[in-house]
Amino acid sequence: MENIREKRQRELAQSWISNNMYGIINACPRFGKIFMSIIIMRQVNPNSILIAYPDNKIKKSWEDDFEKFSYHPSNIMFTTYLSLHKHVEEKYDLVILDEIHLMSEAQIESCKTLLEANRRILGLTGTLSSWTAKVLKDELSLPVVARYSIEMAIKEGILPDYEINVITTPLDDKILVNYGGKRKTEKTRFANYKWVVDKLEKEEKNSFHMKLKIISILQTSSSRMKATIDLIEKFKEERLLVFCGRTEVADNLGIPSFHSKSSEKQVWEDFVEGRIKHLAVVKIGNSGVTYTPLSKVIINYFDSNPETMTQRINRCMNMEYDNPEKKAVIYVISSTEPVELEWLKKSLAMFDKNKIKYL
Repeated sequence: MENIREKRQRELAQSWISNNMYGIINACPRFGKIFMSIIIMRQVNPNSILIAYPDNKIKKSWEDDFEKFSYHPSNIMFTTYLSLHKHVEEKYDLVILDEIHLMSEAQIESCKTLLEANRRILGLTGTLSSWTAKVLKDELSLPVVARYSIEMAIKEGILPDYEINVITTPLDDKILVNYGGKRKTEKTRFANYKWVVDKLEKEEKNSFHMKLKIISILQTSSSRMKATIDLIEKFKEERLLVFCGRTEVADNLGIPSFHSKSSEKQVWEDFVEGRIKHLAVVKIGNSGVTYTPLSKVIINYFDSNPETMTQRINRCMNMEYDNPEKKAVIYVISSTEPVELEWLKKSLAMFDKNKIKYL
């Protein structure tokens, strides 16, 4: 008997087919978008397929699911979005743009040329903000043709319920550190840079580089790091995935870390497969990977992008059949600075406000 997930996968697949086989399916993370795409491919029976994605780990997910569901297309081309420009003059029976919300402006420009020669376009995403949806509609004329929300997935038992706990901590105003020959606390440095940014913006001058300095202070904040370490210690017996903004933070939390500078590549596989309990990552693990049982995520640093935040939180929302009452528990650490609290509000825009607690 078909379960509710398979029923919804077939419904969304049919919605795309009924909409001239051109558009975006926005289905929550963990929905099974690859299997839904296989349903489409079996119905459409394309002779040639292009699958584009932001990260090679996502390619492996496609290959694994093709094997799992015994679907073996004869003429298929895989490409990252970075290399998409190499394929824009080619014609395919079907083009699949996975994690379409992650395309950069330059990649969207390449995609315009691709879409001129190809008319069957399937965009896939689990985290699409209204802003990105508008950009993709305006720039590529790609509408959202089917949706399946996180809240609906929770209601129908496809995803577990969740709670988001926000821990706020003031920037440190005690520890003096030498910066450019002067000893200052991180609180003082933040206030100084913020004053400069406000002044430049009032004068309608470029404040980009000063804003980067503010972000750097927030990312490497000692009070933020202490709050993170305290949480890791509190949940040391549980599996934890910690998202950080900087490699030096990830490397100094007292747990294994993995990022672009890591020398031990095996640690990533060890965590994904469940051989180690804890892992701190930087710009890795946001999408395209399913972890063995994981119910807690700590977000040490965030920006104002709701798509990135949603992907991170959904890393621990995979249903565990031996734990049907599971609730995903997410801890987000923020400074008490108004500018960062405003970023936090934007980044959590896709989540139910009733499930967000400020501790």
